[in-house]
Amino acid sequence: MSALSATGTTACGPYRRPTVVESAAAALGAALVRWAERRRVILSDWAVHEREAALRREQLDVLRSDIMGAAHSGLYIWH
Repeated sequence: MSALSATGTTACGPYRRPTVVESAAAALGAALVRWAERRRVILSDWAVHEREAALRREQLDVLRSDIMGAAHSGLYIWH
């Protein structure tokens, strides 16, 4: 990178400040990139959580059927 002189020129030529539209477009682009990266990470975490939740639901269904079977057979006494 070249240093900016007092007159606003660089070794490559005059420095032009970005317009408001250019600045807004750059900020919007950066925000979209951050959003896309966060979304990708959340989706991978989301898949793991969904698998774990499905496994827990399956285990609870087994436990529920076991306790209901015990209750109907008279082996389980409700307190």
